[in-house]
Parts: sequence; C-alpha cells; structure tokens
Amino acid sequence: MTLLVVFLVVTLALTLWLGYQALAAARSHRQTAEGILRDYARIAAWEFSRRSRENLDRFAWELFDDVPRRIRGRRVPGPEVMEWEMDDALRRVGFRSRRLEESTVFFRWSVVDSSVAVSGEPPRPPLAPALAAELRSPGDTVEDRRYGYRTAPAGAFGQDPFLVVYWNALDEDGFRRYVYGALLPLEALEGLFRDWYRDRGLLPEVVAGTEPNDSLLHLSVRGPSGERVLGSDQDPTSAFLAETTLPREYGSLVVEVAIRTDAAEHLIIGGLPRSRLPLLLALIVLALGVGVAALFQLRREHELARLREDFISGVSHEFRTPLTQIRMFTDLLADGKLETQEERRRSTQVIRRESRRLTHLVENTLQFARGHRGGTPSTGLEEVVVDETVRDLMEAFAPLAEDRDASLEVDVEPGLRIGAQRGHLHQMLANLLDNALKYGPRSQTVRLRGEGRDGRVRLSVEDEGPGIPRKHRERIWDPYRRLERDLEGPVRGSGIGLSVVADMAREYGGRAWVEDAAGEGARFVVELPSAGVPEEERS
Repeated sequence: MTLLVVFLVVTLALTLWLGYQALAAARSHRQTAEGILRDYARIAAWEFSRRSRENLDRFAWELFDDVPRRIRGRRVPGPEVMEWEMDDALRRVGFRSRRLEESTVFFRWSVVDSSVAVSGEPPRPPLAPALAAELRSPGDTVEDRRYGYRTAPAGAFGQDPFLVVYWNALDEDGFRRYVYGALLPLEALEGLFRDWYRDRGLLPEVVAGTEPNDSLLHLSVRGPSGERVLGSDQDPTSAFLAETTLPREYGSLVVEVAIRTDAAEHLIIGGLPRSRLPLLLALIVLALGVGVAALFQLRREHELARLREDFISGVSHEFRTPLTQIRMFTDLLADGKLETQEERRRSTQVIRRESRRLTHLVENTLQFARGHRGGTPSTGLEEVVVDETVRDLMEAFAPLAEDRDASLEVDVEPGLRIGAQRGHLHQMLANLLDNALKYGPRSQTVRLRGEGRDGRVRLSVEDEGPGIPRKHRERIWDPYRRLERDLEGPVRGSGIGLSVVADMAREYGGRAWVEDAAGEGARFVVELPSAGVPEEERS
C-alpha cells in the first residue's frame, strides 16, 4: 500500500513537471513568434522611412529643379516663382491634391535682415525665432546643401504645423542671401504619404506574399511633437510595434508600424501560438483527479481486503464451532463412551442441531456467492404459504432457541401467500432469527410476526438485544459489514447474513429495513409482494 502511494505521488509529481516543461516550451515558442513579428514591424518601419526619404528627395528635386532658371536675370524674384512649379512637381511625382496646392504657403526669407515675403499676400512679420534659427543654420542637407526640410511648429505662419521645404539661393560668390521655401501643412500631406504607403509592400514578398499593406499592418506618421500626418484605417493597437524617426534634414518625422494581430496567421506558419495554460491546467486537474481516485480506490480495496479477511475468519469460526460439536459427539458415540440412553439421545440432538446450523451457514455462503455472480433467485416463482414455512422454521430453530434458553413467539396471519421460492423465504427468516438468537441476551423472547396490507406481506423478527444505532441502519445490509461493538465481542459472524436477506428481498420486488422494537432491541422487517401481483408491478 505504501509503495503504491509513493508511486502515485511520484507519477503526479512527474505530471506536474512535464506540464511545467510544456508550459515553458509553449511560452518560449510564443516569445519567439512575437519576436519575429516585432522584427517584421521594424523591417516595415525602416522600409517606409527609406521610401519616404527617397520620395521627399524626388519631390523637392521636382519642385526646385526649374527655379534657378526662372529667377535667373531677375534682381530679387518673389516667392511666386515656386508657386508656378508646385503643380508640375506634384504631377511629375504622380500625385494631385488640390487641398495641398491651396493650403501651401510659399515664402522668401532674407538671411541678411530676416525679412519675409509670402506669395499672394502682403509682407508678414519675421518668421518665428525657432524657424528663423533653423533656416539660418541649415545643417546637413542633400544635394550640396542646396535644399532640405524642417518641421515648423504651430505659430510660424499660422496655427497649424508645417513641413518646410526650402532652397538656398546663392549669389555669385556662393553666399546665401535668400531662402525660398514652401510651408506644407502636415495634415495636407496625408494623401502623399498614403500613396507611398500603398505603392508596394513594405515586407518582403516571401513573407507577405501578395497581401496589401493594409491587411497586414497599421501605419502612422506624425511630426516630432505628435502632430498627425497619416494614420492607417485603424489606430495601431498591436503589441508588435516598431518606431523609427526620419533624419533631421527630412523633418524628423516619426514613422510607427504595428503588425495586425489577425495577420499573424499569414506571417507565421501555424499562426501566433495560443496559450496552453488552460489545457495544461485541465490536464493537471485531471491527473490530480485520477490520482485522488486511485488513492480512494486503493483505500477502498484495502478496506475490502480487510473485510474479506474478517469474513473468512468469521466463516471459519462459525463452521468450526458446529463441526467441533458434531465431531466430538460422533466420536463419543463411535467409541461407546455414552452409556445411558439419555446421553445418547442428547448427543443425537446436538449433532442434529449443529448439522442444521452448519447447513444454514453453507446455504448462506452459497446464496451470497450466487447473488454476487449475478444470480436471479426470482426465477421459478411459486405460491408460498407463509404460515407453513414459518411452522417448519420454528421446528428447525427450536433446538437453537432451547440452547440459548430463549422462547419463540409467532404471530402470523393465516392464509398469507407470496410469490417466491419456499427455500428462499425460509433462508431469509432463518437469517433474521439466527441474528436475533446470537446477538440477543439469554432467556429473551424472539417474536416473529406476519401481516398482509395493500397487496404486500410484511414479516418482522423482533429481539431484546442492544438494538441498532440509527447511523448504522443502512450500512448493516452491506456485505461483510458488522458493527464495531461486535467485532471484538464473543459472538462471531461472517457479515453476509443480512446482505443475503436484502438481496433476496430486492430480487422479489420487496425491501428490508430495521427499526426500533416496542421495548428494547431491534425489529428487522422484510416486505414482499403478495402472490398474484404481476411481475411488471413488483418494485
């Protein structure tokens, strides 16, 4: 038993360890998959920032390409020269936006005195100090530092933030005298960046296939201070997020790319691994349940083995007592040691009494074995007259009652009939009478009563013993069950007598129970259907 318990505990511990390892493996697998998705987001963000730089360079080139020719020969050309180029530049980069054309402000700023001229409007106050400082120190720009980009905060020329595209006009000596530029409202650039986003895939074709960017990614572009330039159809809420910032000479725009959660199935073979925790918890609970059930079953088997040992011990003792009596008196008769007729008559009575007791024990054991093999004692029903069976039973039990100085009192209504086998009715009542004589006191009165009521026959055996406690009145009908008070007492038993009574009563459509007697003691009751009750109505 101890070895089995240790084995079960080790098995449960191994199950828990394997569950933990499986959970750790699943978590590692998921972390790897999430890392891959974050790498894809970084690739897409880097690719879009590269594409944005290339397209901004192209746009600026197209915007300023013809400006030097237009202002050549003019003393101080105004900012309208850039306005003339705007439409052609947008057309050459494949984008037309009336909103962008109408909202763009073109300016000319003097490096010498910081004066500013704006196209189509009267001169305005000097540029905001922050933007003037940016233009005064252009920093690293493309194409020989001739043009570049800056992000102008709100308040430079209005309330909205701008992307400043500027060109440095150099004099004959190579010095900057004027800066020509265009203020592109960030909100008006949304269509331009959206075209670049939808132009072609941001992820390698081997990963994304032919899926469009919108089905795989969320993209947003914003200014350095959080000004919105572009937001994809849905705001990026995925955990697989990457962010990159364009260089300062490209306006320090921030590009943010997130992998759509529902795109994981397409980007990763097998999709994003689901959490195995609920399944593992269910398996662990199942394993614990099996372990507990196994321990319970082992305990039950151990208890059953103990009950069987008690049964074998009790049966052996019950068989040995009558056999010892029979052998002793048989030897006395065989050896001629009983000289008087009275002694020989007494010996014969003992032998007959113990033989009947032994026969009763054997019949009980056989009946119990047949019942547990699925026997059907209700086969071959006959009409049994109860008072005749009781009369025969009293004759058989008279010697046993005399040996205990007990008296038998019978009160059975005449004419009661049941549908059963005569031998089985005899055995049920014999078991109840035997229990009453064994467990009751000497010189007691045992009462056997029988009455008919509502198509049923009720038979009861009442003794004057210690009675049956209420909490044990159900379990005494189970096989091998004996009360704790009787286990170490002088009366030995097999624990199957009452079980045989209950099984037979159920097979014949009846029932058995125990209740308090009128005085002291217990009353065992068997209720069976009367003869003539159809088989289908027996319950």
